[in-house]
Amino acid sequence: MNPIRRQTPIHPSPVALRPISVAGRIALAAVLFLAATLSAAAQGVTPTTITDPAYNVKAFDLNIPSGWKFQGTVMPGPDCSDLPYPVFRAYSPDGLSELRLEPAFNWTFHPNNRAFHAVSGCVNISGPITAEEFLKRYEEMVAGNGMHVIGSMPVGSAYQERTAKIADNMNHLSPDVHGSANAAAERVQTINGSFIIEQRFRAYVECRVRTQNAIDPNGGGCSAHVDVVRAPKGKLDALCAFIDSHDLVKAKFDNAWAQRVHETIAQKNQQRMAQLTRQEQAGSAMLKKQFDDFMATSQRSHDAFMAQQESSYRTHQAQMAQSASSFHSAMNNANNAMNARSTASSDWVDYALDQQTVTGQGGTQKVSSAYSHTWSSTVGNETTWYQTNNPNANPNGVLGGNWTEDTKVHGNGQPY
Repeated sequence: MNPIRRQTPIHPSPVALRPISVAGRIALAAVLFLAATLSAAAQGVTPTTITDPAYNVKAFDLNIPSGWKFQGTVMPGPDCSDLPYPVFRAYSPDGLSELRLEPAFNWTFHPNNRAFHAVSGCVNISGPITAEEFLKRYEEMVAGNGMHVIGSMPVGSAYQERTAKIADNMNHLSPDVHGSANAAAERVQTINGSFIIEQRFRAYVECRVRTQNAIDPNGGGCSAHVDVVRAPKGKLDALCAFIDSHDLVKAKFDNAWAQRVHETIAQKNQQRMAQLTRQEQAGSAMLKKQFDDFMATSQRSHDAFMAQQESSYRTHQAQMAQSASSFHSAMNNANNAMNARSTASSDWVDYALDQQTVTGQGGTQKVSSAYSHTWSSTVGNETTWYQTNNPNANPNGVLGGNWTEDTKVHGNGQPY
């Protein structure tokens, strides 16, 4: 993983600046703010929709900046959260500015259950954390060569109000559940060719924790929701102000779609309960039969009883061996199916975000999908990447360093 460098903004020396009166500075700030506001306001927004491929119906309505391109879909929730969620990216025609809503990150925790392990598809976090703490983890996940964390940014009033309402709603779910939600945002800086790109990483984290008097005290779950705004240096603040003023990351779900999702989840829960009931009934029937058989055989002679017990024991062992073999086979099939779905989902996310996953000197990294060949060179702790569409290009001898061509892998790091 590449190190993340945090930097303190450098301000020009006051000696090098001409003195400006207070009135002059106020007027200059007003002119600059008005120009940015008029430019963003003139852009306007365009309504669009997201279709859920699971039902092939409209799932969400949202707005994007006018003239921008759009890609979006609905991702199924992992095993620890049945709720599906939207994923989208909207980007300017030149590709330098972008608004992206990332897949949701979910996790559960049960501190009193020592045998508990993170559920497949969910983040391995052992308890509730703040949005600021989660952003640090997210920055480590997406850190690329040359990414600088500049500092915190405003999250936007509409976003903050929506986060507060989420916390309030969760606190009314049950007296045995304490809900919390908070938001944070940070500015980072990267280099894309000759452009210096600024990004805002923003997230809100919502958590539900059971009280001491509840079943599974201090157990619960959290989800983190991340959106990213990207623009050339000097244009990020105006773009964020425009996006926040229209709350463009808010996707309004379609009521008909939500009803179908609710029915699907209810059906899954009924199937799970029915399966548990069948297992309980089968266990009770087996115990009753064992008791009846024992009482019947106990009336027989000792020799006949012992012979019957020996036969029953061997039959039982054979059945258990057959059941164990069937169980392991079913589990292996389920694991293979789960791995296949995880690989397909990770490849789709790479496609949706115009990126690809490669492995080489710098480990496994996300790079642009616009190029068919990616080379890397590591000197010390710094790794540099070179991308090209020319299959005969070789940076060795042209660029400094020892270059090797990276291997393309699936989005989750699995080899092709």
